[in-house]
Amino acid sequence: MSTERFLLRGLLGAGLSLALGGCGNDLAPAWDIRAFRLFGAKIENITRQPIDPGIAEAAPGEQVRLTLSFADPDRTTARPVNVTWVFCAEATVMGTTIGCTARGASVLTGTNVTYEVPRFEFSVDPSNRPRIQVIALACAGGVAALDPTTRQPRCQGEGSESWVMTRSILVRTTETAPPNHNPAIDRVKFIRSGLTTADAVTVGTDTPLHVPRCTTDPCAEHTLDVSVAMGSREIQSTLDLQGNRVMVQERLQFGFFTDQGTMQNTFRVDSTVVPDGPVRNVWMAPREASTVHFVFTAQDTRGGFDVVERTVVVD
Repeated sequence: MSTERFLLRGLLGAGLSLALGGCGNDLAPAWDIRAFRLFGAKIENITRQPIDPGIAEAAPGEQVRLTLSFADPDRTTARPVNVTWVFCAEATVMGTTIGCTARGASVLTGTNVTYEVPRFEFSVDPSNRPRIQVIALACAGGVAALDPTTRQPRCQGEGSESWVMTRSILVRTTETAPPNHNPAIDRVKFIRSGLTTADAVTVGTDTPLHVPRCTTDPCAEHTLDVSVAMGSREIQSTLDLQGNRVMVQERLQFGFFTDQGTMQNTFRVDSTVVPDGPVRNVWMAPREASTVHFVFTAQDTRGGFDVVERTVVVD
């Protein structure tokens, strides 16, 4: 029996504990990417992509592509990252444990996979939407295996690091509302300490921005400004406090991650004061000269996700 089928058989019987989240330094702040970690996975409907780019939902019989976003820093040589995806078309959830019934369960491997939504009668979640629960177990420098004692998946290999992530694919069956699309981060700007928005500099991918190292105590605070393309915040149907269905503009959550310096916060959410962004965070440069890597993410509550990377040079 293949490793993938062995894992699936174990998950069908025992479920996957979400407590496996990230197996790194539990004391490190969430924005710190000095160890292996996952940031998310973009879901793209490749069946409809030519006529409807960016759609993050799928109907039975359609195919979706899942692309994993991850970082494995501070290594002189690249090591393999092996990813096992478990697709639970009929998931069972008990507390912090997710399991799969045999109906419609499947396993794929790789950092980029293509999955076809099965054709059968889906059950619905509390919001009355059918969905497929996806679990990704990523192993850096190792391979996925099922612990015979705990019946839980783990990474096998000396010095290997692991991370577990869950995603949901919304399945379109009888929905009449427009489908959800991935947000698109279209700009990252940098505002040096003491300057204003008018002095913001776009951080591109071609020529790195140069920033002075920290020489004061406390360090100078710089502002990172992230915005998304027009239309990224879509109108969605939801329930108000009285249980009535209403149409509202969705709010996006932004993630700010770095491998050098100090970030004030990891996550920012659209506010009622500035519902259309841009979203800002504060970063302090390190005291040593280095090349700093940033990862910025944007996601909605329905499976939409985007990620961009930038670098600055600290002199």
